[in-house]
Amino acid sequence: MQKVERQKHKDRKRRRLTGVLLCALLLVICVTVGFLMRDKAEKTAAEAKVRYEAQTGNIFLRDESELKSLTLIQQGKDPWTVERDAEGNLRLLHEETGEPSSWTVDENIAELLMSVATNLTYEDVFAEKRSEWEGAEEAFGLKDPLVTAVFSFQDGKDVTVHIGKSADPENSSYYYMSVDGDERLYAVSAGITEDLNTEQTLLHPVPRLEIQSALLDRISVKNADGSVRKEWRLQGDVKDQDAAENWQLTAPFTYPADYNSIVNLKDNAGNLRLGVFVDKANEETLKIYGFEEPSAILEFHTAAGSTGTVGMSGVFDVSDWEEHLYTLTIGGRKSEMSSYILYEDSIYSISDFTMSAFLNVEPTSTVARYVVTIPLTSLENAVVEKQGQETVSYVLEPVENAGNGEEVTGEKYRCLKNGVEIPYETFEAAWDRLLTVTVSGKLSQEYKPTNVHTKYTFRTVSGRTHVLELSDLDQMHDLVTLDGASRFYLIKDGMTELP
Repeated sequence: MQKVERQKHKDRKRRRLTGVLLCALLLVICVTVGFLMRDKAEKTAAEAKVRYEAQTGNIFLRDESELKSLTLIQQGKDPWTVERDAEGNLRLLHEETGEPSSWTVDENIAELLMSVATNLTYEDVFAEKRSEWEGAEEAFGLKDPLVTAVFSFQDGKDVTVHIGKSADPENSSYYYMSVDGDERLYAVSAGITEDLNTEQTLLHPVPRLEIQSALLDRISVKNADGSVRKEWRLQGDVKDQDAAENWQLTAPFTYPADYNSIVNLKDNAGNLRLGVFVDKANEETLKIYGFEEPSAILEFHTAAGSTGTVGMSGVFDVSDWEEHLYTLTIGGRKSEMSSYILYEDSIYSISDFTMSAFLNVEPTSTVARYVVTIPLTSLENAVVEKQGQETVSYVLEPVENAGNGEEVTGEKYRCLKNGVEIPYETFEAAWDRLLTVTVSGKLSQEYKPTNVHTKYTFRTVSGRTHVLELSDLDQMHDLVTLDGASRFYLIKDGMTELP
């Protein structure tokens, strides 16, 4: 029995060894086949790449001076033609008379059109012979093309191309294209398709408003009759060191404006852009586009001055600007998200979103909620008067030198309290706390201050004076009167103390 068992054990070893050898052989075969398949795949991909690259090319390549005109027939729209003038500019030809427009095509649009009109390329060739695709034009969108372009050159040669639907619906990266007199069916890039499908309304140049936010000194929203609906004005000069803090809401009531709100209004004014040109303004068009009763009139007044920007080369460029009044009159609705706007002698479209910053803002939301609005860098002196107490005067003086000709490297200012110097840091810390005090609420009606118990008089580095008065409103609150205007109240003893 023992021998039989040993014999079975040997058979098991032999079978296991045979299995291992078979597995090893299969592994070698798999690896070999894998390498062969990979080599074949790489070779096929390389061949396909060569074939694809070989299919790209030019329909034509011309110099700009050779172009005479470009006609575009866009699906569902009237055809239009631009012609190159003697100076190399593109001008739109009048549909009926064929006369060129008095204006030249927008510079950016003209550059795109000229690029396509002098160098039309294709990305691939789907078919070499017309017989391979003729009769199936509808499948390629060529029966009713998305756009047909006719390129006319000075030598009398015309090239007509038709662009159909996307050949790659998921990505829309290229479109079907045919060329008159050419048997092939091409693929053209989405970029060229978009350029040739440019809206005619985009051809007319649109002026840049160039409202310099740094030079703004008045922003007004008026009614159709010219009466002021809401308005913000700079109190002082745009060149003042503290100009940014000296804005005031002047309509529908008067009160110092909030710094951040003014920054937002000025930034939005500087970013205003007109949409597309609609028509020249005349008696008929003004009526058509809703300017008989404008919904609003916006005015932006900028003072004369200079602004500077750092160019791409790192050079600081300075531009000088004259005093200017920008007037934008808002007419009827163009769409759900845009309106017609009159600027100078033309009518344009404009996005409602860009106008909302001025038309939809509540004046009350733009006034200062802080009781003291003067940053320390703008303060020259402060006087505090309280009933039954000594008047306290604080004067800030710049420290130019230490008296021995040596420059001061640390403290830049010193503070005098009633003529006696106190630590500037102490006053600075107290002023920072004072700047955090906000009003407790808004008044339902305007009150006249009576029994003023505390008065602050602030004089700024630009020579302006601001007066803050606190008077009894009720047992728990003080009426806040800032520069003569009373709109808010403050809880009793809500002011922090100066040293």
